[in-house]
Amino acid sequence: MSKTAVLLNALASTAGGGITYLRNVLPRLQRHTARHRYVVLAPPEHLSDYAPFAGAEVQIETISLQGGLLKRLWWEQTALRHFIQARKIQALVSLGNFALFASPVPQLLFNRNDLYFSADFVRDLRQRKQYGLLAAHQAKSWLARRSIRQATLNVTPTTAFAERIRTQQGLEDIQIEALPFGFDAARFSARPEPLPETQWAKLDLRSQCRRVLYVSHYNYFRNFETLLRALPHLRNLLREQRGEDIQLVLTTDIRRGAIYGGYDATTAAELIERLGVQDCLALLGGVPYEQLHHLYRVCDLFVCPSYSESFGHPLVEAMAAGLPVVSADLPVHREVCADAAVYFDVFDERALAQQAMRVLTDSTLHQTLRTRGLTRSQQFSWDAHVEQLESLISRLLQNHHAQ
Repeated sequence: MSKTAVLLNALASTAGGGITYLRNVLPRLQRHTARHRYVVLAPPEHLSDYAPFAGAEVQIETISLQGGLLKRLWWEQTALRHFIQARKIQALVSLGNFALFASPVPQLLFNRNDLYFSADFVRDLRQRKQYGLLAAHQAKSWLARRSIRQATLNVTPTTAFAERIRTQQGLEDIQIEALPFGFDAARFSARPEPLPETQWAKLDLRSQCRRVLYVSHYNYFRNFETLLRALPHLRNLLREQRGEDIQLVLTTDIRRGAIYGGYDATTAAELIERLGVQDCLALLGGVPYEQLHHLYRVCDLFVCPSYSESFGHPLVEAMAAGLPVVSADLPVHREVCADAAVYFDVFDERALAQQAMRVLTDSTLHQTLRTRGLTRSQQFSWDAHVEQLESLISRLLQNHHAQ
């Protein structure tokens, strides 16, 4: 009996979580699939990364498009259905938040971007007078919300994010399945190559210095400004009570005039100067995923101040590395970390500093969070994710045929 042909539209998986997702899911589809045959539409710039995962059960293709997001969206709404028909596709999995409208086959839509439902992000853009970004964001939010209505089945990586979507006007009755992302501890720490010396040299590895890590490229919704404002409070607390120094380790750079993915870092750079915390920062720039485990292992604490998330891969990475977590108090963060983290009010820099101080100086709490985190991280499995994904696709097809 021939297997059902399923298309994974991954054209939007060009950075961050999208790349992590495909690198973990595709090899498992190739090894474990028993019910379906997959055609993966990958972005052309990453085709060489995914080509090794092709085989009898997974076929990798791409489409060369010029013109960014708008060109991709236009192609998906005009030409994708012809692609589906030509390859006799029977089910569509859209990985990038936006659905194919009037899809000729049943469609499973991954909703992964909390920003499209975040009032905090809209308020942030207005306060920064980023009206161009705001207009583009509102257009994408409109499309994301209507995509949810177009999908046969919607999935999110957390139940908390599904509930957030259902609080939106017009989406209260939507049925959404939570399909948690996974983590592969062996793969995460498999590469022994050290950080480049230029990055390693920026770390203060003295025993009397406590290192606090945050893994993210610069953008607004990661809430770098609250973290930076907490830094002098934490520095003063450590110096007064323990005679120790603090270093905030960031996997990005923050400079005047620098724009990262459309986000202007000038305000954050000016804040660093105004607070006088330059000597407490290690701005490493981008660190390859395969080398991040070295950073987790030399730091004392992981802090996540983000005000908008649908999951949070670095939280799982930190827990798996045995690094205690202090996190902004979001329902998504509580779902991912449970009792393996301590939490603070999202925009309260003093509360952030106090919670970080507790973890850094209370050895019992530090060890408790470490132990709980190691246990909690084991709940996230890419194998389980792929098995559940295949089950959802099978149910999607069964319901379609039953109609």
